[in-house]
Amino acid sequence: MLEILPGALTWLTLLGAPILSYFHPAWVAIYIILFDLYWFLKGANVAIHLVHSYRELKIHSQVDWNDLLRRLGDKDRLAQYLQSQSRLAGKNKLNQLYAKLAAQLEKLPLDRNYDWARIYHLVILATYKESFEVLDDSIASVLNADYDPKKVIFVLASEERGGAEAASTVNVLEEKYRDKFHTFILSRHPDGLPGEAKVKSANLTYGAKLAQQFLDRQGVAYERVIVSGFDSDTIISKNYLAHLTYDFLTAAKPLQTSYQPTPMFHNNIWDTPAVARVIAVTSSFWQLIEASRPDRLITFSSHAMSFKTLVDVGFWRVDIIPDDSHIFWQCFLRFNGDYRTKPLYTTVSMDAVMGATLWETLAAQYKQKRRWAWGVTEIAMTFPELLPNRKIPLWKRLLYAERLLEGHYFWATASIMLAVLGWLPLILGGDRFGSTVLALNLPVMTKAIMSIATFFLAFSVYINWVLLPPRPKHYNGWKSFSMLWQWIFSPFVASIFGSLPAIDAQTRLMLGKYMETFWVTPKIRRSNLPPNPVSSEALTK
Repeated sequence: MLEILPGALTWLTLLGAPILSYFHPAWVAIYIILFDLYWFLKGANVAIHLVHSYRELKIHSQVDWNDLLRRLGDKDRLAQYLQSQSRLAGKNKLNQLYAKLAAQLEKLPLDRNYDWARIYHLVILATYKESFEVLDDSIASVLNADYDPKKVIFVLASEERGGAEAASTVNVLEEKYRDKFHTFILSRHPDGLPGEAKVKSANLTYGAKLAQQFLDRQGVAYERVIVSGFDSDTIISKNYLAHLTYDFLTAAKPLQTSYQPTPMFHNNIWDTPAVARVIAVTSSFWQLIEASRPDRLITFSSHAMSFKTLVDVGFWRVDIIPDDSHIFWQCFLRFNGDYRTKPLYTTVSMDAVMGATLWETLAAQYKQKRRWAWGVTEIAMTFPELLPNRKIPLWKRLLYAERLLEGHYFWATASIMLAVLGWLPLILGGDRFGSTVLALNLPVMTKAIMSIATFFLAFSVYINWVLLPPRPKHYNGWKSFSMLWQWIFSPFVASIFGSLPAIDAQTRLMLGKYMETFWVTPKIRRSNLPPNPVSSEALTK
């Protein structure tokens, strides 16, 4: 029933709209006006959150997190230092951040161990058949971070089914980076293990268990380890590890918190077609928006958490596709709702979708979005454990359940309703509706609301511009201009690569046509981009 529910709601809306437009056009017209008004207010809210997250990202980039870590040994003196810095910074956002950090320190227990030198980072990079260039850039970004690489345990998690060429690539990388980190573990996930599907989480879990064996041999307590699960193309910012360490040590409940950096699909953004760029930027922006609403934030793609917590919940599930979001729900249920995802205001950059041809790019983009939309399976996986759990407050159970269902419902229906629904009463309502005052005013009101809502797109255009990595030298100024006119594809992108993949995924689930293999997005690049895609110069614009 829970597998059928989201698809049934979507198809009830898509089929019910034209039927009601014929028999009760006035009802639909009123609904359209209310729906447009709702999305107008939602657009304003989204724009505010987008600007807020961009400013936070900009301010956090100005902090020397390594310096704060060194001072963290004496918590009281660090609090005094932060308070003095807040006064020196003047009345601005940096002042507010220092004051906020000082206030957080004062609330933390005195008996906690704040020694950052005892912390190890476990970085697991999952790969299938990616090229040497892609993997080398990702590993190098960890090595070149502003953090001691000897505090990093690196696991290159490869797939046995990747074949001889993939095996050769990871062997070369092992030889190159073997002595660069505290230890470098090359994991080869066997194909066809009992109970496993062909999914990324099975690879991650296999690599994590190998790392667990290493930690046990070394006698390192799991509480001292922060694990970051990365996609093969993940390039971290220089301050990622230091920022993550500080946030982990100063979190109110570090073992009951996931840490979500801001994903930006920028690695090859200048090389991709305009349609793919709009989709990539929109995906990045959604994560920026969610970062400013931590009560709604759920882990996505590359994320971090306590290794002890990962072990306690049984690692990532090895038989599902949406591993990144489901690990949050595993923890949320394990701690009876006392679990949260904390936004980490630093970036990790990944590839925008790109194929060898435009058609291959569009096909790959659709498949990636459909795989993301397969997260609708979370409803059937979590509701049976979430809703009856009386250890979680009733309001929290209902709120999280409603958000999960609402998110997938509007993912599948919103863009189609905004594009098409407004015309249905006028087309199908006939003369009995066409001559009414409501019919005459419906297009005017809808156009006015949507025109004003379009104004909020300007925020997106501006923030996209300042966050872009530098334009490669082999592109001229026209390429920069294309980053502005690409937004004319927004309505097309919203429907074709937003609603349709979600409808596809929900319909498959409703009919029991399960997606059991993790479709790996191809990683193609046509130019060498800088390893840190969102530079400090970009964030100071």
